[in-house]
Amino acid sequence: MYNYAHLDENNVVIGLYQFDEELDVEHYILSDNAQLGDVYNEQSQTFSQPIIDEEPVPSYPVISLQNVNITSPHAHLVGKIWWVPKLESFTLTANAEGLEDTQIMIMVERVINATQPVDDIRFVAKVENGALSMIGNFEQSGNYFITAERLNAGLERIDAPFRLSFEPMEFDAYVPNQNIS
Repeated sequence: MYNYAHLDENNVVIGLYQFDEELDVEHYILSDNAQLGDVYNEQSQTFSQPIIDEEPVPSYPVISLQNVNITSPHAHLVGKIWWVPKLESFTLTANAEGLEDTQIMIMVERVINATQPVDDIRFVAKVENGALSMIGNFEQSGNYFITAERLNAGLERIDAPFRLSFEPMEFDAYVPNQNIS
């Protein structure tokens, strides 16, 4: 039996075959030790594993948002969910020690079933002297989330020199009942 490695145009092994007779076919190399994915060196007539040029994963400082708070005339925290009346302005504040003065686009995702994003709203937050602040309101009633995962995806996309860490913020924007006092 004769063992052959089948090579593609880049000399990468794409198949391993056994034949009863010796072959003289282009892209088939006699070998007992080749493995799928190996690279064949024509000069040394040897197989080796491919060299993978992995770019180093960049390391960014992670800024932890602390003491996150929401203020507005009628907003209140119920468990871990901020109840905020629809259309009422609120201010989100947090300590962002270590973050230079800047502006950050905050993506607030509207979700259904408390998990599935269906839409988002964008607010601009300002960071000054280690304090983050953002003013916003919800034009629609519904369930909303701000997550570090979503914000960091945006920060990565614009190649920002930092990432954020914080507990997810959940909001229920509700239609205020005008008849209840």
